[in-house]
Amino acid sequence: EIGRACETVGFFYIKNHGIPEALIARTYELSRQFHESPVELKQKVHISNSPGTRGWVPDGDKDEDGDPELYRLVEPNPDHDYLTKPRLHAAFDVALELSEDDPDFLAGNLMLVPNQWPDWIPGFREEVMAYYDAVTGVGNQLFHAFAVSLGLPEDFFAKLTQKAPSQLRLLRYPENDRPMDNDNLGIGAHSDFECFTILHTKGPGLQVMNAADEWVAAPPLPGTFIVNVGDLIEGWTNGRFKSTQHRVVNTGKERYSMPLFFAVDYHTVIEPLPAFVSEDNPPRYNRIVAGDHLAGFSVNGAKHLRKKIVKGEIKIDFPIHKENPFKRKAVNEFQAPAKPEAEA
Repeated sequence: EIGRACETVGFFYIKNHGIPEALIARTYELSRQFHESPVELKQKVHISNSPGTRGWVPDGDKDEDGDPELYRLVEPNPDHDYLTKPRLHAAFDVALELSEDDPDFLAGNLMLVPNQWPDWIPGFREEVMAYYDAVTGVGNQLFHAFAVSLGLPEDFFAKLTQKAPSQLRLLRYPENDRPMDNDNLGIGAHSDFECFTILHTKGPGLQVMNAADEWVAAPPLPGTFIVNVGDLIEGWTNGRFKSTQHRVVNTGKERYSMPLFFAVDYHTVIEPLPAFVSEDNPPRYNRIVAGDHLAGFSVNGAKHLRKKIVKGEIKIDFPIHKENPFKRKAVNEFQAPAKPEAEA
């Protein structure tokens, strides 16, 4: 069933996942406490204080800096929402715990950096990481299921996730009076840059692109998580598994969600595996280094890192992406409300 879902629409719901509802509810409560904290406190863990992409990303209008030099690495691309459109969400980003003396961090790896933590919220670090660890356990089961479904060795992915920069986002979409249209999306259309994502959400708004390239609603269902395939597994399977395009429409109502993006180790090479290549289905994708693919898009969306690159404070050896090779365009570019038959 998982394989069939990944070969068609590219997303599915899972239940009986074993994560206590109390842990999910507590993590939402901690997310609420963080996002409702005074701005002067959240500034202490602003993403601009991170040597990578860990910490608070505020909501707000387009990048306010106005310096065109900051964008020279990514222009021209009118689809970059941070240049032209308001950001109708705020986030707090964490990943695996790393110390200040971690060798990958010291070597300058932008995807393997220490977390920032809001020390004014009691228990935040320990309880959020308990959620991270619990969902990671479910993700490891899904990695195994993907391998079995694809006829790969059962430990194919397990061997490649020893130090993966998988990231948890605690998202809040604030209440607003903006219209529901393409210029005012909670998050614009995109695919996820890692292998797959496990999402818990507390409200409607998520839309995914089905096999017919149509936007359909993916509403929250009690007791479930939503899973969508990401770029790297589509690359490995030469398009057999679909990297799901998705977006969040602006409902105008406050909404919380918690996606965990499952990556593989930074230097993992992604290219179509021989089992998925044939004369009728030649390689669709070039060789990708997993961490470079993720880092390229992370820098694309992180103004503080672009500044450091332009100023020569950071030296990079990976491309800054202008376009995602896994991107598709919907045939019903905006539909509100979306069709309700997502689970079909």
